[in-house]
Amino acid sequence: MRTLNSLSEINISRILRLVWLEKKISRVEIANRLKMDKSTVTKIVYDLTRQGLIGETESGESGPQGGRKPILLEIKNDFACVGGIEINPENIFCSLVNLSGSIIFEHSQKIDWAEYEKIGLLGYFKKAFGILAKKSKSIKKNLLGIGVGLPALIDVEKGKIVQSLPLMIYEPFDFIFEAQKITNVPVFFDNDARCCCYTEKIIWKNSSTEKNTMYVLIQNRKMQPTNNCSKNISVGIGFVLNGKIYHGASSSAGEFRSMLWHAPNKNQFGKDFDFIENLNDEKKVTPIFKELAKNIAFLVNTLNLDCVYIGGIQEVFAKELVKYVREQVVYLWPYEWNKTSLVTTGTISDSAVSVGAAILVLDKFFAIPELQDGIQKNNFFYDGMSAYQWFLKRTEA
Repeated sequence: MRTLNSLSEINISRILRLVWLEKKISRVEIANRLKMDKSTVTKIVYDLTRQGLIGETESGESGPQGGRKPILLEIKNDFACVGGIEINPENIFCSLVNLSGSIIFEHSQKIDWAEYEKIGLLGYFKKAFGILAKKSKSIKKNLLGIGVGLPALIDVEKGKIVQSLPLMIYEPFDFIFEAQKITNVPVFFDNDARCCCYTEKIIWKNSSTEKNTMYVLIQNRKMQPTNNCSKNISVGIGFVLNGKIYHGASSSAGEFRSMLWHAPNKNQFGKDFDFIENLNDEKKVTPIFKELAKNIAFLVNTLNLDCVYIGGIQEVFAKELVKYVREQVVYLWPYEWNKTSLVTTGTISDSAVSVGAAILVLDKFFAIPELQDGIQKNNFFYDGMSAYQWFLKRTEA
């Protein structure tokens, strides 16, 4: 795997990422923000426009002295898309998003326990990829890559699933290596809760002001894809610290178990509640939500987080948990001045993981090679090429 060292290629990536993040930006602002010569920006933008990656949009505001309004640039969405897949013990979710991160296709279906026993995780990945590949072809959009979000301990650097109790994977499994045999595009993956962070951090929110956030993914689903397995509430957490997705020393950051948990409880909480088949069962759900709120508030105050997103469950239940968390953040804050962390529901509900997994692909595609962590074989320095080079080769094919 080679690292880019061409200043021209690095500048191309820097401009592409800035236009992608800002959505609409002028040539002058690009030059100012990246401290590039205006003629260099003009030349690169011309090439990217000719290749169909960038286009001009409406004019911006005139400066304080008046004069000509600047022409704004944006990423073109017409020719390509990326896919995202979530596989959990109960469902698969498939999403296609365009290069700006807007959803253009969604699909979901239940997992059949008998079929899962036969074909396993890879079999369902193949099914989901087939759905996305067929749809992208039917809408005539080039599929640039696939992201996958899983309820699992994941070694991102090695591309392996370390373990997943929900998916009945008990030994390290080289998922990326095997998945790449099924597809003709790069495959990326991460823990499901961390995938949700990409949606909130990169596309939908102002990432320049929200440097330290957490996403609490809550799902009421089967514990494992087996016959007669009951539902229960499952919780995972994703962190963005100092503007970056945080994986932890062994890629296990965000695995949740309540501070009140004790053996031999079978769930993640302090009381060994029976399996919860219905979130409307207030006698079971309300104590769990209140206990979860205390755990979340502890992390918010201790880490001094800017924002907390609650997602994965229906909005009506997410809003109820938001209320409890806000109360606990204030109650557990030790100082007189008010704590101002934003606690809110996630942008997307059911498909939060699959959309986030797709945006993970976009984050790799628009990465600046120089600033990559040098991680993993499943990155967008694909076949020894940069994302930009690979894109050109694929669109010319």
